[in-house]
Amino acid sequence: MRSCNWSARSRGTMVVLLALAITGSVALADAALMERLEAVKNAAITAYNARDWDAAADHAGRYEAELEAAGLPLAGADYALVAFIGGHAQFEIWKRDPDAFRGDFEEDVVGAMERSLKILQDDPFYKHNVLASAYYEKLRRDHFQDLELENRANWHMLRALMARYEELEDAPRDSEEFTAFAKYLLLYANRAFEMARHSEVPELYLVRVREACRMGFGSRFADRFARLYEVVGFDDGNTRAGVLWQIALDMMNGGEHTPREVLDTFAEAAAETRGQRERAEIFRQMSDFASRQDEHQFKLDAVEYARKAFRLDPDNPEIRVQYGTSLHVLSYAHFQSGRFREALDVAEEAVAFEWEGDEVAYFDLSRAQANFGDKINALVNAEKAWQKARTRFEGDELQPFRQNYVNILRQFGLPRKAEEIELAGRREQGS
Repeated sequence: MRSCNWSARSRGTMVVLLALAITGSVALADAALMERLEAVKNAAITAYNARDWDAAADHAGRYEAELEAAGLPLAGADYALVAFIGGHAQFEIWKRDPDAFRGDFEEDVVGAMERSLKILQDDPFYKHNVLASAYYEKLRRDHFQDLELENRANWHMLRALMARYEELEDAPRDSEEFTAFAKYLLLYANRAFEMARHSEVPELYLVRVREACRMGFGSRFADRFARLYEVVGFDDGNTRAGVLWQIALDMMNGGEHTPREVLDTFAEAAAETRGQRERAEIFRQMSDFASRQDEHQFKLDAVEYARKAFRLDPDNPEIRVQYGTSLHVLSYAHFQSGRFREALDVAEEAVAFEWEGDEVAYFDLSRAQANFGDKINALVNAEKAWQKARTRFEGDELQPFRQNYVNILRQFGLPRKAEEIELAGRREQGS
């Protein structure tokens, strides 16, 4: 029996053949893996585009698991795409019900998207915007107590703003694209205001919000940006006070909050404000808002707010008007509800200082005095109210003051004088 005696050449040939066989099997295995990965990637993209967040997150997880099982690195453009899809999908799942979320927000949500951005910096506006939203919503969920979340939210918001602004540098300010960007700027300002409201370093937002406002100048929301630009510099750069004031104004006009919630926010702003005149203006606004509420207690509150404003800035004409007007509204409400002594007391306070429009205060005072039989004072003040009104009004606007004077004249036995006033009124209306 012949023994095997391979030559060196024969042994070399065999090694090469074996190597080729192994390489071929690996290539076949790699091809199968690549095919599976491609299918999972496409499934993740399809689910993501359909906003099927559960399916998108599941496919993204399978994609990463396939890479890890094959001992391949988590790298490459395809991985970056799928990682971002997975992180965003997990964020949407978290938003749907944070308490029921079973993942790790830091790892599965923002971590996945951050890893994606390190590999692939395409579509920066969109990706930074999504990441900023994730950090912001988590910050809000944690009651704005995490400085790191605040910093990360701000960083990605500003990166998104700058990226989009550069893209639209030559776009007309009235174009649809720039208008959409301006709306995003307003969203940023709203988020920045909410963060500044709670931040340990609210002054940082002075520069950030003003920079965003500058980007929006010339857009269809230019007036709003101009207002926000000024607000963050309110009270000599006291950003938190300005932000709280603007939030309260927005709450007041939004209709989604109770009057008490609005006033509580105004009160926060007043407490944060350092300047007397600035604080007086906030109290003036509070008084104006409270005066327009139906409940009697709000009318009482309106006078207190106006009184505080008047003490802080007594020479301000608008504050004097608001103080007087709030007293008029309260006196009228007291009288209509049968609280005649209170109506008289409030009316007396309203005529204790001069303010534009104080004819209504003399009207209230004369009516209250007449109710208590104070003939001389009632007649004097009814005439004063009428004469003051004549310098400001005519026609239907003047009629209530004339009629009040006529009624009081008749009440105290002066019908002839009452007829003279009525006749003069008819002549004026006829002319």
